[in-house]
Amino acid sequence: MSKFNENVFKATNLTVRKRAKLFRERGLDALRDGAVTKRKASLDEAARFWEIAAKRFRENGIEVFFADTVASANGFISEHLGGARLIVKGKSLTTEEMELRQVLEREGREVVETDLGEWIIQQRNELPSHFTAPAIHLSAGDVAEMINRKFGENLPADASALTGFVRRKLREKFRNADAGIIGANMVCADPATVVSVSNEGNVSLSARLPEKLFIVTGWDRIYDSVDGIEGVQRLLTGSATAQEFTSYIDFFRKPLPGQQVFLVVLDNGRKALMESSFSEGARCIRCGACLNICPVYQEVGGHTFGKVYHGGIGALLTEFTGRKQDASAIASYCLRCKSCEPACPMGVPIADLVAGLSESYPLPLYLSLPLKWMGRRPAVQVGRQREPANVNDGQKRPKVFDSPSSSARHHASPSFAVFMGCAFRTPLMKRERKAIEAAVFHYFPGAEILDSGCCGMPHYFKGRLSAAKELLEAIGRRFEPFDRVLLPCSSGFAYLRENFGGKIQLLSMVLAEKIDKINPDTAVFYHQPCHLKTGQGKDEKKVLSRVISFSDWENEARCCGSGGTYFVQHPLISKKILFRKEPGLPERFTVVTSCPSCLLQLRRIFGRERVRHPADMMVSFSEEGGGQ
Repeated sequence: MSKFNENVFKATNLTVRKRAKLFRERGLDALRDGAVTKRKASLDEAARFWEIAAKRFRENGIEVFFADTVASANGFISEHLGGARLIVKGKSLTTEEMELRQVLEREGREVVETDLGEWIIQQRNELPSHFTAPAIHLSAGDVAEMINRKFGENLPADASALTGFVRRKLREKFRNADAGIIGANMVCADPATVVSVSNEGNVSLSARLPEKLFIVTGWDRIYDSVDGIEGVQRLLTGSATAQEFTSYIDFFRKPLPGQQVFLVVLDNGRKALMESSFSEGARCIRCGACLNICPVYQEVGGHTFGKVYHGGIGALLTEFTGRKQDASAIASYCLRCKSCEPACPMGVPIADLVAGLSESYPLPLYLSLPLKWMGRRPAVQVGRQREPANVNDGQKRPKVFDSPSSSARHHASPSFAVFMGCAFRTPLMKRERKAIEAAVFHYFPGAEILDSGCCGMPHYFKGRLSAAKELLEAIGRRFEPFDRVLLPCSSGFAYLRENFGGKIQLLSMVLAEKIDKINPDTAVFYHQPCHLKTGQGKDEKKVLSRVISFSDWENEARCCGSGGTYFVQHPLISKKILFRKEPGLPERFTVVTSCPSCLLQLRRIFGRERVRHPADMMVSFSEEGGGQ
């Protein structure tokens, strides 16, 4: 299978668009705070709520078994299956984690996946490639080819024909099954209730036709009560499949007459996760919204990441439920772009959690050496102001402005600084550096230019947390005398604003308040840095629009695949993500972005002159004396 799969890209992007429309029209974002609060409160007292739930389930006739390990869970199910030979099974990530089907098949039992996607990959002897869409990587043609070859059919690559064939095959299995196995999306303590959401009716049939039913779930699926559970369900289904309600929502409280029901609750590291510094990750409801929006997942699909859990959240879940080396490999694919975080219905800070995990993972020498160089302690000197060089660098553009007088230059309050960071001190950013210095000299007279040191963001997101902390402490001391600190780097701005609050401001946004409208001779498009998709910086384009007239671009918010050093670590994936930015642009254009890493990345396909920093763009095209 190709590492870059167009089926995955098309399917995830379609779901993202449908989800955005649903959330906008139905106002589902308004449910987040309540759902997250309920989730947190339930997890904080999970042991107590499981005790209540178990007691009530047992009173209702359901046997409850708490399994510390995968082996004990599989052993319990195998023992209580007895002589059952044919088992129908619903989709369940927890059972994938347990490799339950494979265990039972080695015992000589026939286990049939009844979810359409799961059935397809079972026939192909593959693993699921998505939390909610296991066969997302396959086209109708792929499925038709497999069915025709394996079952001697001659079916067309038509969804109706293919699903009709699978439906007929599964009906026989449902009628003759000795036992059923399903998963659970939620388990409520009051009243004791299992909630399972699905779209195909296979969960209902797997649970209600056989005489034995096993419900397998994780320790983290517990909720205090059914009150407010609808909000969680609507966020789950809306995020997973862009539906406000799935076709089926099944509730289980007691066995049917003559039926035996077993509830198997698996720990396998979940308690450790919930008690760790990464406990926010336990809120994950496996909706897959983070995968659908992930620029890396969109290109490579789930099989590149790992066996069961994919994407950034997959690194965290695998760290606690699987092997550490697998978690490390999954984490290496994470861009740390934070694109997933606005999409997460449970507000899980995935990129930050992956950064914390990465502290214990090895880092290649080609990444650790640059980080060591960037992490040198800042100079003791606190900055400088100097006459700017010619910004235009010999290009045919208007002169920037006349230099202000010395008295004007030092009129402003000294409690104002511009922190250059590390990117604008490199030769690759020479032109941008000159533009920033010119802007500071003219529009912010008296401001100090803090000209050494790194904000620590590269160290933080590569897991070098102690180095990042030291840099933050040193920067905090340097920032202490100032009321406001401007940053020309949007990534550094987003990172430092989280740590130092409102005194950190984005240079491009402040500068836009001081410059009149400019008139470039090309269409101008805005590239939104991933770290400006949340927080105060998300309004950068709106503010810049007062100065720059932007043309519409459907790919403006699409990640460029830079990720700081990601293009070095995973160059093929980075390049594939980057080329998604290319369609839809005219012959002559300029792209504006305030992230130095994005700027360098975009120049790989658009060229140096077509990609500009906002400060460079505004200053270079300002008319003489055009500032306010």
